[in-house]
Formats: sequence, structure tokens, C-alpha cells
Amino acid sequence: MNNDHSSLQQHKQHGFKSTITINAPKVQVWAVLEDFNNVYTWAPGVSESHGFGSKQQEIGAARHCKLSDFGAIDEVITEWKQGQGFTFTISPLGPLNNAISRWTLIEVDAQTTRLEVEFAYDIRFSLFGKLMHNLVMRKKLLTSLPQALQAFKQRIETGKLVRPLIDKQNLASAH
Repeated sequence: MNNDHSSLQQHKQHGFKSTITINAPKVQVWAVLEDFNNVYTWAPGVSESHGFGSKQQEIGAARHCKLSDFGAIDEVITEWKQGQGFTFTISPLGPLNNAISRWTLIEVDAQTTRLEVEFAYDIRFSLFGKLMHNLVMRKKLLTSLPQALQAFKQRIETGKLVRPLIDKQNLASAH
């Protein structure tokens, strides 16, 4: 993904960006990031995730995520740049609506990669939605994204998973 993309917030009510530097080659970071369906293995706020539909690692690929203490969302890839990053839409959750997120890898040098994440969204439910956003959601979003990026960095640099990878094929055939 090149840097000529406009900000995701350009056509949304709210948005922010978070960045983290990872001490690993871009190809190593991409190997974990491109495993779109298994985000639960490194993101502490995602207790479960799985893909649905027939598409994998391409535009139209989709996953369902159960969020710890927060409900569930569906995410659908709208842009896929192999080895560089992707953009996805996020189903409504609470007052959040029309959410979109872009994850971009930038090679700093042969052993260092920067991950930039943009998140933008609108608010629904009129005054009630604005109140929920101001009292709870905005703070939660502003803290959870940097925490997720820190966990991603730890996953890459140490190999440590937040949750073990479940072999869903073997699990399905056992039942």
C-alpha cells in the first residue's frame, strides 16, 4: 500500500490512527497479519474469530469476531495488497456505524517494520449514540487499539500466542 491513500476519516465523523514499530522483517510481520481469520491468537480483545464464505486472503474475504465484553462483529476485506496490508469494513456495534480500518506495513529497514492502523467510523442512534460514544466507546477504542498493536508486536517478536490456534478442521471432523 502506498502512501497516496487519503485518510479513512475523510468521509467519517470520527477516526484515529495508531502506529507501532516491530523488530522483524516485513515478510515475517506479513505472515502473521495475512492470517486474517485467526486474529484471536494475538488480539487480546478478540476471544474467538473464524472466517466465513469461500474467499481467503482477498477482497471479499470475511471473518466473524467475538469481542471480549463487547459483543460480536463481522469484518469484510475491501482492499487487499499482498505483502503490504489490507482494508476492511466492520459491522455496526453499539453506536458505531459504517466503520472501516486499514492496516499497512512499511519496511523501515531489513529487520524493522512499522505497522500503521487507521480506524474511522460514524455514530448512529442520534443523541443517545453520541452520549454512549463520548462516555464509553471513544475511550475504549483509543485504549484497545494500541493494546492490540502491542500484543501483535509481542506475537511477532516472541512468537507467543494470546490464545492457542485451534485446528478447526480436526475439531469439525471430531463431531
